[in-house]
Parts: sequence; C-alpha cells; structure tokens
Amino acid sequence: MNAEQTPCPLCEQTKHMRKAKPLYGHMVCKKCYYAFANRRQLAFFLDVIVFRLLTLPIAFGAGVAMAPLGLSKSAIQTAGWGLTFVLFGVFTCKDCLAGQSPGKALCGVKVLDATTGHPCGIGASFKRNLPLLIPFMPLIVAYQLCKGHRTGDGWSNTKVIWKKYASNPIFSPSQTS
Repeated sequence: MNAEQTPCPLCEQTKHMRKAKPLYGHMVCKKCYYAFANRRQLAFFLDVIVFRLLTLPIAFGAGVAMAPLGLSKSAIQTAGWGLTFVLFGVFTCKDCLAGQSPGKALCGVKVLDATTGHPCGIGASFKRNLPLLIPFMPLIVAYQLCKGHRTGDGWSNTKVIWKKYASNPIFSPSQTS
C-alpha cells in the first residue's frame, strides 16, 4: 500500500494522504494536520481575548482605587506594572484547570503530561507557557503548533491532544516524539 492508499490514522480517509504531514511523529492527512493546528491557534487567540477582557476591568479598577489615595502618577504606574506581571503569571498557568484553558475547552483540545497522560498541572502549565512571555516567541510557537510539540511542551513534558481523537495512538502518552 502506498502513502495515497494508507488511511489517515485520525479521520481514516485516504483523500488527503497524498500530502500527509507529521503530527507527533505520525503521518496524518493534511486536513487533520491543519485542523489540529487551527484548533490550537484559535484556542490561544480565545485565551488572549478572555485574558484581556478580564484584566482590563481589574487594571482600571486598581487605577481608580489608587487615585484617591494621593499616590503619585509614577507610584500608580509602578503598581500597574506589578499587577501586570502578576496577571501574566496567572495567564501562564491557564492550562492547569483539568489540562484546559477556556480557549482549549471551547476548541476541543487538552494539555496532558506526555508520560502519564494525566491533565497538565499548575507547574507544567507555567513551564509550557513561559516562552510566550519572550518577545516574538508567540510567532515561533504559532509555527510549531502544526507539528504537535512546541517549545514549552518540551520544557514541561506535556502534549496537546485533540479530545475527539483522545483514544488514538497518536495522542497516547507513550508517543512522546
């Protein structure tokens, strides 16, 4: 059987296998390959939107609360930067709720420990999202999403799975390539 006749291990179709691409070391059809990457990218986009929607009122409220205290503008700005770093810390731990951030939950993907298959915890979530705080790294990570593992996944020994195909060997814990 040649590559065109071999069915995709995810969707079991042969139609798009002519241009198969590697996902976690397994060849999948280009349709599944891009569908998985697009889900991950949309999940990140939704997480950023949710983060912005939650942090804007927090930051505004903190500024309004500090203004009547007679603090200088620079003191309020310094407090704002401190609050920003705390909130970014919260953002880096977004995947620790049963391995899902709000965006991942909406897009049907989940972060698991690559060895045990258990949902990602707070420490692993922090490690896997820490690279996103480096300037321009989100652009590099967006490119890496197609292949499965991204920089943070290697650091934290995590793997993102497509819940629809969670029982597929591609997403099993033993496949950590």
